[in-house]
Amino acid sequence: MPHLQPLISIIIPCYNSGQYLPDALESIKTYPDKNAYEVIIVDDGSTDQYTLNLLTKLQTEGYIIFKQENKGPAAARNTGVSNAKAEYLLFLDSDNKIRSSYIDQGIKILSTFQDVGVVYGNPAFFGSKTEERFVTRSFDMYSILINNYIDMCSVIRKKAWQEVGGFDEARILIGFEDWEFWIRVGAAEWKFYHVNETLFDYRVREDSVIKNALQPDKHRQMLNYVHTKHLTLFNKFYSELYEQSCYYSNDQKKPFRSFIKYFYNKYNRKS
Repeated sequence: MPHLQPLISIIIPCYNSGQYLPDALESIKTYPDKNAYEVIIVDDGSTDQYTLNLLTKLQTEGYIIFKQENKGPAAARNTGVSNAKAEYLLFLDSDNKIRSSYIDQGIKILSTFQDVGVVYGNPAFFGSKTEERFVTRSFDMYSILINNYIDMCSVIRKKAWQEVGGFDEARILIGFEDWEFWIRVGAAEWKFYHVNETLFDYRVREDSVIKNALQPDKHRQMLNYVHTKHLTLFNKFYSELYEQSCYYSNDQKKPFRSFIKYFYNKYNRKS
């Protein structure tokens, strides 16, 4: 029996990346239940004729395609979410691919745990290079404030996206808009669920957005933007880390005192 509406909306921003888009779409087709998902492609002002011709062809095949002037991937994703019918969102870049189990995992976890806002898995790297570009791990606020280790290819509860106001569309964040988004989702006390399995394929490209974003001047400006925007949050967590560092440093200098304190807390603290 067909679903009255899709369980999950797969959102793909596309900017002059038509040569890769068919691979992304083919990876979605491996999922057996075509009624469980909808695919929303957002053309972010593409100028490449091959990409434009492909998008026209895909539209005639029934794909949902929205066109907008070039505003960056964050704005394209926001457009996709604003038009999504499902309560769960899977973000897939047009040059990457998903494993079919990602859809099942995302739906199952978000349906089971109402306090989880983000489900994410591990990548397999392919393309111009195949070595690890980053190591995905369990979420904690201290670590995510230092650097990003969760790719945009994640399943997100739409309610969490709405609560934090969607993606920040500032162009200075291009390549790092996911990192800034995770910070806000974590600060809003949504939980993250790391599935320690390979759930998507991350294409390494010499002309990637992130490579351009890592140019020293751009990267410095981006960090300044994020740190300024979340100054209170950074101050809070870094102050806590500093206090803990001082605490453990003092304990190392007085090991007997630390032992007595541990013993006391273990056997005398009220339950």
